[in-house]
Amino acid sequence: MNYLSEEEQYKETLNDEEIKRIRDPLLKSIREKYWHLKRDAFLDEQGVPDKEFGKVFDELTRKEQEEIQILRESR
Repeated sequence: MNYLSEEEQYKETLNDEEIKRIRDPLLKSIREKYWHLKRDAFLDEQGVPDKEFGKVFDELTRKEQEEIQILRESR
């Protein structure tokens, strides 16, 4: 498998194919968790109105980046 570079795996936004190419299982787990949460928010038309989706997406992105930063600092 062709893994992502160190720089690529820490980009703010990755698609599901890129996430599969992350070597580090902990980082991969974080990225997968937030990818699924963002997808679920997008698909939840009744629970997350369109006008609120941007806020929800931004908050999930912020939380994801916080978790990634904590992981990076622990190494």
